[in-house]
Amino acid sequence: MGRNVSMTSRITSVCLGAILAVGCAAWAPTPAQTFPDLEPTSDVITLDKAAFKLVAVKALAADRTDEGRLAVRMELANLSDQDLPLQLQTLFRDEGEMLIGDQSPFEMVVLPGSGSKLYEVSSLNPKAATFTIQIKTP
Repeated sequence: MGRNVSMTSRITSVCLGAILAVGCAAWAPTPAQTFPDLEPTSDVITLDKAAFKLVAVKALAADRTDEGRLAVRMELANLSDQDLPLQLQTLFRDEGEMLIGDQSPFEMVVLPGSGSKLYEVSSLNPKAATFTIQIKTP
């Protein structure tokens, strides 16, 4: 009897470990969906499955302001017919792709059903050379 309980306990532990490993892998940041004329990149990532399934990037551009700061513009599309609340954050990086401590706070945005919206943000530090926009559902 004691041996069956021990074997059952081991099987249960292995099964739970496998489920956790698969579940954690499913929540890893994923490049956002894009419309056919835009290449998917790691510049825009989704942090959860809902954001990946319901949001697509229609346009993405970055340039410099007169003060030398990096300015980013992104048009997001809602792939569902219902209003979609999202949280967006931009992390700015230097030439070597290292975080420079310049990041926007998570901003709440509501995409209208089957509509799109423009998201704009600028770095505070002129050393910003690249960026990563994170998208998640609240």
